[in-house]
Amino acid sequence: MSRDDQAEDYQMVEDGYLSEQFVKRLTGDFDLTCVIHIHAKNTGIENLGCVYMCENLVSLDVGYNRVKDLSPLFKLQSLQLLDLSNNKLTSLKGLEYMPTLSSLNISGNELSSLESLKLLETIPNLRKLILRDGNISNPVCHLNSYPNKLKALLPDLTMLDFRYLKGELSSAFRSLDEIDSSLREDKVSIHDIPPSRPVVSPSFWEEDFFDDLDLNMKMRYLKETLNTVYVEKYRMEETMAVLEEEDKQTLQRLASQLKCSPEQDKPPSS
Repeated sequence: MSRDDQAEDYQMVEDGYLSEQFVKRLTGDFDLTCVIHIHAKNTGIENLGCVYMCENLVSLDVGYNRVKDLSPLFKLQSLQLLDLSNNKLTSLKGLEYMPTLSSLNISGNELSSLESLKLLETIPNLRKLILRDGNISNPVCHLNSYPNKLKALLPDLTMLDFRYLKGELSSAFRSLDEIDSSLREDKVSIHDIPPSRPVVSPSFWEEDFFDDLDLNMKMRYLKETLNTVYVEKYRMEETMAVLEEEDKQTLQRLASQLKCSPEQDKPPSS
């Protein structure tokens, strides 16, 4: 069953509990150890229940629910992608020492201090972290120097809140942030900046709206455009990672079945 089929067949969980029956119905797998992907966004989950039985789970999306307790995740030692956005989390206890977790979305929760994020230091392969997704964030995101403190806490992060921290795009975002900061602090007068030289012909734009914007609005437009490109790239990377893992698991199952199947009668040797 594909992820699209899962989305169409959604039903709300009973009494807020993620049960074996619900997971089997959602994924089409009757053996929970064979489940590698669960997409249960906005299904009324309050208790992650039986998720610990899905020991080979690679991707888990339980966004837009009412989850408060992450302790059922403790056995998921193969989990790589985890979406807990828009839940009721005040603590990340339960995510300790997850060896393969590389991408974590916890935007839209109730995490209020950097202390509540220190547990993330125990996740060795964490590279992508989302605490803020547009207007959906956590109280901790409003603290002074929140991004810098988090980058110091987790120096191996490559992406924070849909922004590259390393590589070419990180330099672009850093430059935009520096210009934006200077403008906000009135260190640079808009009138002192010489007109920009066009890099494309005037006919490149279908409309002339960009020329009519002041510098602040142009900066905002460029940052939003870069951010959109980055978000789409990130989502494509996540999708490709899940598909690759599904292909790998499928091949492993087929190989296992072939090993376990009785040998066919061999033709007599001549």
